[in-house]
Amino acid sequence: MKLNYRKDIDGLRAIAVLAVLLNHANIPGFSGGYVGVDVFFVISGFLITAIIAREIEGGEFTFSKFYERRIRRILPALSVVTLFVLLASFVLFDAEKLHSVGKSLIATTLFYSNINFWMEAGYFDAPSQLKPLLHTWSLAVEEQFYIIFPVFMIILYLYAKQFKNLVLIFVFGLSLGFAIYQSKQDTSAAFYLVQYRMWELLTGALLSLNIIPAFNAKKFNNILGLGGLALLSAPIFLYSENTLFPGLNAIPPVLGTALVIYSNSTSESASGKLLGFPALVFIGKISYSLYLWHWPILVFFRYYLILPETVTEQWLIIFGILLVSTASWRFIETPFRSQKTFNTQKIYILAAGAMSFVLFLSGTIYYFDGLLTNAGLINKPSSKEAEGQWLLDECNINYVDNPKEILTCKVGDKTKVSTFMIWGDSHTPALGKAANDASKIYSLSGVITYAQGCPPYMGMIPTPSHGDLPCDRYNEMVIGYLNTHPEIKTVILVSRMTLYLEGTPYKQEEGVNHTLTDTRYEAPEGANSEILIRLGLERTVQSLKSMNRNIYIVVPIPEVGYDVPSANFIASRTGRDINNLIAPTLDEYLARSERTRLLLDEFKNSHGVELIEPWKTLCQESICRVSIDGIPLYLDDDHLSVFGSEVLTPVFEPIFAGIK
Repeated sequence: MKLNYRKDIDGLRAIAVLAVLLNHANIPGFSGGYVGVDVFFVISGFLITAIIAREIEGGEFTFSKFYERRIRRILPALSVVTLFVLLASFVLFDAEKLHSVGKSLIATTLFYSNINFWMEAGYFDAPSQLKPLLHTWSLAVEEQFYIIFPVFMIILYLYAKQFKNLVLIFVFGLSLGFAIYQSKQDTSAAFYLVQYRMWELLTGALLSLNIIPAFNAKKFNNILGLGGLALLSAPIFLYSENTLFPGLNAIPPVLGTALVIYSNSTSESASGKLLGFPALVFIGKISYSLYLWHWPILVFFRYYLILPETVTEQWLIIFGILLVSTASWRFIETPFRSQKTFNTQKIYILAAGAMSFVLFLSGTIYYFDGLLTNAGLINKPSSKEAEGQWLLDECNINYVDNPKEILTCKVGDKTKVSTFMIWGDSHTPALGKAANDASKIYSLSGVITYAQGCPPYMGMIPTPSHGDLPCDRYNEMVIGYLNTHPEIKTVILVSRMTLYLEGTPYKQEEGVNHTLTDTRYEAPEGANSEILIRLGLERTVQSLKSMNRNIYIVVPIPEVGYDVPSANFIASRTGRDINNLIAPTLDEYLARSERTRLLLDEFKNSHGVELIEPWKTLCQESICRVSIDGIPLYLDDDHLSVFGSEVLTPVFEPIFAGIK
């Protein structure tokens, strides 16, 4: 296939990158803009495969030439962006965040950042909005694909040329099938890993190999092209972070992109004329630089501002990103693509030097951050949480694939027989230090058990879920454990009930809406979250009552909606009071938790359970504090830090005094 310059492809690039930019900038109406990456994958597969096929057929293909083109295209601008991220992080971030940036810089430079961010997609991981290189996952997917694909194509041309299209169609179908399956099993893996994204690149590859011969009928191509534009554009406006993606929902933008490219193969169709608008073509030309620069600039501005940007700030930042990206395209991308400016030898030397330099700096920060912190070269951690976290991983059931029994951690006087249990979701270990210190005062011992995202509501499974063990099974196992441990007389139940009851994350918190499903099918059809919580909690309380256990329920602590340690660090460095900036007011907390407190008060009156109310300690006067004397009370945006847990020690003392 002869590759002529096509304005429609630059126009497609413009749509893709603008969709991503406006989505990431939180401009209303672009909630599905992340599908722009899928558009890029199709374009990339189309263009690169056309070059590979043409050179193989002409006997001109060499790996050195192929990877030289990739280096010229990818590495110069990427190297400058990574150095910018390193410098900005060094100035703005504390040691903990800088350590994470060092790790992601290594992954980005070696093109495995998709694997790195997939492995970091844990429940306690830092919010994605504070990862300045998060967007490089898509570059890693492409480069991993292009390590294997040229070899695969050469083998096909040598040994199965007449069947190459059939083989590629088979691999395409295999990847798509796995992607659809995996998106329901592990959305994070389906999103980040190359084997589940390969079909998108292969869509463009098959298109470039004329698997469907071009059809030179203007009206037909006009309909196809405009239909394709509609198909790829609709998800930009209709999808959201709650859309199951990729999988089946990735088909419309991928198919739409393919239709647009196909419709303009023989001559310019109506869609090509629209995409050939000069402003779009220009944005398409700078799209790579624009993609590279937009996310780190947004991250650092948001990190500094703490509060959400105003509309004016949003558009000023976007304008600044466009200026920086234009300069990057003109003065970094363009010169390095020229053979006259940098010949093959020079480009390989510069690539090796740039990668080595970035790896040296990022490796030093990642592996020797403790030494650098002690030497005063980088900022100290922003909270006590970095000194040793009470995450109590050894009693987190999610860390075991198929556990035969629950995991427990002992707190308090460990020489004594345990007489109480704290049981719940991820907010349970956040109370561990308080329970430990308070129980030691009265020489008591207890056990903690928890599963991330698993509230102690019998017969209920929440969505999203965490770990391999279903929540209903885990909760049954806890009841089984209590049946065999009659010495445990008191059970304290912990959950982020407000999130499950309201269903939506709070303020700027990352995440999706939460729902519950009754696995026992006892709830009426169409039951709302309140009915489901009431039913599940009633089952739990009745089970515990039947074993003559004393029951306490912890009223959920105030949610913040901002990553408190990060906000606290930058606020303290810039002379701002974090409590004045992000601390929820007492009225906000009472409004958000009203239904939760009413439901729990009802259980107190009707079932004889006792309530523990940490919010009365955390909320003083008109605000619910997130920091005391510059030390964060929270680990993130809703879990207490070690210090925050210590502050609540007096809340637990009366409970343990009663047990004693």
